[in-house]
Amino acid sequence: MAKDIDQQILNDLRQFDFVAQNIWPRLRGLFKRTIAARCNQCVISSRVPYITLTDGVCNLCHEHNKLRANDEETVWQKKYVEHQRKELDHLLKSHQGKGRDRYDALVLFSGGKDSVYMLSRLRKEHPGLRVLLMTWDNGFYSKLSLDRCKEVAAKMDLDHIVYKPRSSVYKTLYCYTLKNVEMKGSYQTVDRLDGTLNQMLGFYFAYDMNIPLVLAGVDFAQELIMQFHSYYVMPFEDMCSRTLTDRMERRSGFKIADIFTEEDQKLFWDGTGKDPDRIPQYVLPFVAWRPDKAAILGELERESLMPERDSSPILTNNQVLSIMTAIDIKTIGYCSFEPEFAEMIRFRENDPVYWRNAFEMAEFGARNKVFLQRTVSKVLGKLGLTFQEVGLEA
Repeated sequence: MAKDIDQQILNDLRQFDFVAQNIWPRLRGLFKRTIAARCNQCVISSRVPYITLTDGVCNLCHEHNKLRANDEETVWQKKYVEHQRKELDHLLKSHQGKGRDRYDALVLFSGGKDSVYMLSRLRKEHPGLRVLLMTWDNGFYSKLSLDRCKEVAAKMDLDHIVYKPRSSVYKTLYCYTLKNVEMKGSYQTVDRLDGTLNQMLGFYFAYDMNIPLVLAGVDFAQELIMQFHSYYVMPFEDMCSRTLTDRMERRSGFKIADIFTEEDQKLFWDGTGKDPDRIPQYVLPFVAWRPDKAAILGELERESLMPERDSSPILTNNQVLSIMTAIDIKTIGYCSFEPEFAEMIRFRENDPVYWRNAFEMAEFGARNKVFLQRTVSKVLGKLGLTFQEVGLEA
């Protein structure tokens, strides 16, 4: 039954994606007065509180354009990125075959286009790096992504573990946070706890297995928003303390002690008192590589790793994203993931046409209870929640 529901949810999302990209552009003009105006460059919604539009362009893009027009700033940025790439390359080369036990790196492998691209590039540029792939199956991951993880791992003939935690852990997380999103938006609340817990399970696994590196496909915009910096490796002093958990609690406004049992609170990383020689380095190759969408899709196509039709985060992301989007649009007027995607568009790492269509369709669908509504209903059913409990109308 659960597998049938997961396939139905995937089918719903495929339909949403198709309508957003192929039909919505023809209908946009009929409904433009019912949806928010957007920046012509980064497509961010004018309903984001700190956004103002001038001549159709937002204040952040105006500032970004000024920086790009500054030759000194552009040269500095290129040098900074190149410096990170060289340091990342040196770090990975220095760990090839040098792990203390069987593996040199634990790759957090979600099955989305970014993690598949990261793995493919690692295998080409650092073939001597002994990697173990780790995927989560928390009951709410995309069926498409889970299947892709297994296919890619088999094709590359790599060791791969699928970690399935107790269902109560993630159900507790989602039920509590979805009921308490309020004005912060789901990006800073639901997604922050979910994403942080995923990372931290990887930290503990690497620590227990004595794996020196943990690699994740987090892009620089995500890292800048979540951790206030955009460097390719997490500061080691943060890994040796409770800093990451403290930061998560401050930004989300939640205390894990208010949500989880004493035993489940131990799933969140605290490096205090741990053997520093076993604490892994947390490495984010995308922050140094900065590939654009064309480079990613080109690599996936050349290596026959993922067809473009399966590459959208709408299809490969967590099923709970549908509920988060509906809550955001009802509560704050826009999808709280937009600032991250807009930042990536400014740096030419995302497609503005695709995301304008997707965000506008999501706004229209949430306000008129079409397309998203079916998916939201199914995912709420899996969580044992009602529309009313998360502040939505059936």
